[in-house]
Amino acid sequence: MKSWFASSCYQDSDGVEHISDRVGGLLAEFGLDHFSYLVLRSPPESRFDVTRTLCTSYPEAWIGRYMSKRYYMLDPVAVVTQRTSRPFYWGQGRFLHHFRKPQRLVFDEAREFRITYGLTIPIRGARGELAAFSVVSSDKKHLADVTRDAHENLFSAAFDTHDLMMRQHALPTDASETEDLSPREKECLVWTLEGKTAGEIATILGLSVSTVNHHAVMASKKLGAVNKHHAAVQALRSGLIA
Repeated sequence: MKSWFASSCYQDSDGVEHISDRVGGLLAEFGLDHFSYLVLRSPPESRFDVTRTLCTSYPEAWIGRYMSKRYYMLDPVAVVTQRTSRPFYWGQGRFLHHFRKPQRLVFDEAREFRITYGLTIPIRGARGELAAFSVVSSDKKHLADVTRDAHENLFSAAFDTHDLMMRQHALPTDASETEDLSPREKECLVWTLEGKTAGEIATILGLSVSTVNHHAVMASKKLGAVNKHHAAVQALRSGLIA
């Protein structure tokens, strides 16, 4: 079975200054034009301004226009990201039918910079933050082909980029979130990594589904992960589970 996550494109010593280079290498590998990462809602305990979290390969002229006009308040991609947890395609045509003229104007202007089609992965973090990671291509068919065949690489890049940004900007977690994983939490993550559902894990471990979900949530919080699947990958990479 193919994993939803590939090996990280980042190195252990990387900081946010490496995001553009690392994701840029991924874009070159798959023939994509641009990427964009932006925190749309910061964690409640954090003090950073969302406008400082934009990491993208978009042309400087478009970035300046987007931020100065606060298009992140109108952008249809940002609007949909706040409404769904599922990755979604966007672009000219049907995607824009339900948006108002000022919102469609963002796409009209983006088209001047050949920003026409994309896939966005919404990221809802364990501390209440919301971010959007997007990859872009001027070729709609190529975008669909790449995102179908390399989805694990894109998911890994999205969540690892978010991890890097949160570690750099968010305030330190409290003591309860820095405790070691319990044996049960580790077991739940191991079986999650094997692709088991909460119900299947409950049967395997002789627990209730709600108890399994509780362990998964606690493990995610301790690891600063966005969900239990991300927590399982983080635990594996950190050597907490094998």
